Amino acid sequence: MTSEELLEKWDRCARDSDFPMLDNANHPLSCCKVSLYQEERKWALFFEIVGFTSCAMNDIYAYGSGFDKEGLVMSYDELLSLSEDVSDDWLPDIENRGTKDKVTIYAKGNPIEVDISEKAIESIDVASENMAGVSIVRLVFNQNPDSLWLSPEELFEITATKQLPLVYSTTEWEHPDIAVGELPSDSVFFQTLAEAIVTNNLDCINTGDVNTFWKNWLDEEALANIEIVDTKMFQKKIDVADFECDYELRGVRELYKITFSSEYDRYQLLFSMYGEISQNFVFQNNPGYLEESFSRDIESEHKYDQDKSVYVLNNVKEKELRDLYELAEMGSEDGGLNRIFLYKEGLYDSKEKAYKIPSGASCLVWGIGGNEAFLARNFESQ
Repeated sequence: MTSEELLEKWDRCARDSDFPMLDNANHPLSCCKVSLYQEERKWALFFEIVGFTSCAMNDIYAYGSGFDKEGLVMSYDELLSLSEDVSDDWLPDIENRGTKDKVTIYAKGNPIEVDISEKAIESIDVASENMAGVSIVRLVFNQNPDSLWLSPEELFEITATKQLPLVYSTTEWEHPDIAVGELPSDSVFFQTLAEAIVTNNLDCINTGDVNTFWKNWLDEEALANIEIVDTKMFQKKIDVADFECDYELRGVRELYKITFSSEYDRYQLLFSMYGEISQNFVFQNNPGYLEESFSRDIESEHKYDQDKSVYVLNNVKEKELRDLYELAEMGSEDGGLNRIFLYKEGLYDSKEKAYKIPSGASCLVWGIGGNEAFLARNFESQ
C-alpha cells in the first residue's frame, strides 16, 4: 500500500463517518490521543477520543494491517466513577462529595486523587460554579494524564490482533474539521503519518498546525452543567389482545404497558427493578451483531443458543447483567424484538415458533422502536 492509498482509505472512512470527528456534539471532547504500533510491514493506528455524555467515555478508533474492522471499534464507558461502583458515573455529583478540595475517584477501577479547588478549576479556564462532566474529565486529564488511556494490551484485545511495539504517540496534532468537509489528506500530520507508516520512517512525521486542544472543538453549551431529571416509570394494565401473536409469546395471562417520563436511563431503571430476577434474554437481532457488541465483555459462564438468539444466564455478574439490559433497549430502538424472562427461564416452542412463559413466571418485553415496554405474566396478581 502506498501513502496515497492509505490517505485515500482514511478519507473514505471520514466520508462514511467512521473517522474521529473532534467536534462531535454527541461526544464533547475532553482530550484525545493517537498511537502508532509497528513492526516491519505490520502496523496498527489507534485514536482514543475521551469525552463526556452521560458518563465519561473513551471512543476507540482503530486502523491497521490485518484488521477485520476499521473505524470505531469500541466505546469504553467504565472510564471514571465516583466510587468503586462503576455505575456511579454521573461526574457532576463530584461537587457533592464533601467539602474537601481533593477527592478520590476511580479511573478504570483504580483510585486517583483529583484537586477540585477553585484554583484547580480556574487552571482549565471554566466556570467553577457550574462544572460540567466534560470539564471534570479535562480536570482529571490535566492532573492524571495517563489515567484515561487504555493499555496496549487492552487496545489489541479489542481488535483481536497480535500486539505490536509502540513506536509513536501524541496528544497534539493537526486534525481535519470533518464537519465542514475537511479530510485526513488535507492535514500535514496525516500526510506525513501515512508516509511514515509506508516507509517505516518516523522522522518524516510533522504534527502540522496543532489544533487538538479540547476547547478548539467545544461550544459553550457543552461546558454548562445540564441537570438530568430522574426518569419515572408508569405501568398500566391492558388487554392481551394480539400481543402474543405480535411478540411471539405464549402463556400471557396478564399484560402491563410500561411507559417512561423521559428517554434517559430507562434501562437502568428497569434493571434496578428486575435485574436480580432475570433468568434469560431473547434477542431478535442478528446473532453476529450481538457477538460483536458485547461477547468480549461477558466473562461469566453463560449459554448462548445462536439459532434462537437466547442467552441463558448462569453466575453472571451485576455489571454484565446491566450491559444486557442496555443492549436489549438499544436493540429495540433498532427494530429488534427483545424479551427478558423473569422468575423462570422462557421455553421455546419450535412448533408454534414462539417463546412460552412458564406458569408463575413473567417476561419483560421492549416494544419495537424502544418507546415503551411491556410486562407479561403467566399468573394473575392477587
